[in-house]
Amino acid sequence: MSTPPDFHELVGDEGTPEELAKLRRAHDLLIAAGPPPELSPRLAEPPQTHERERFGWWHARRNQIAFGLAAAAAAAAFGVGYLVGMGPDNFSASRSLEMHGVGQLASARATLAVGDQDPAGNYPLKMTVRGLPRTPDGGWYELLLSKNGRPTLPCGSFAVSSGSVTVRLSVPYDLSKFPTLFDGWVVTRHAPKESHVPVVLTT
Repeated sequence: MSTPPDFHELVGDEGTPEELAKLRRAHDLLIAAGPPPELSPRLAEPPQTHERERFGWWHARRNQIAFGLAAAAAAAAFGVGYLVGMGPDNFSASRSLEMHGVGQLASARATLAVGDQDPAGNYPLKMTVRGLPRTPDGGWYELLLSKNGRPTLPCGSFAVSSGSVTVRLSVPYDLSKFPTLFDGWVVTRHAPKESHVPVVLTT
């Protein structure tokens, strides 16, 4: 049985700890998967040439680089799979409510879907916003719980480019306290060099 290639010999120590950790996980998965099917005897040993003997070190290094790239590709595929698994199709809403614009943004709209509480006590949220303008550089919007129309507890921030945007948020508060501690939701706008934080959406 051949000895699996050593991770550090293939990749070295260059890169951030996070990058090396991803490559290490991909390397371990490839080792666990085992080698590909054996080549036929006729193809297993390519003919030796003067050029191959002269540049044998380069062929070996090229194989190491290829293995490293394969490990990186496996790590990237894992990341894509994780993001797909967390995609919109996997969100299950237990209730949904509509939000409408305020003042000059009266035409803006939003749909806020609330998921079931997870074992840790968090409530996942998915909000689709339409009609809010893009904020200046450094600005953002913020979703908050409200009481009598006034913002109370923050529930996450997001940005808007144009058209509609769908964002995922999460809150750790006990939403069963409706309407004792809070009775609605609002969205506020934060803009650079502006001390006033207006409410732009409300339930």
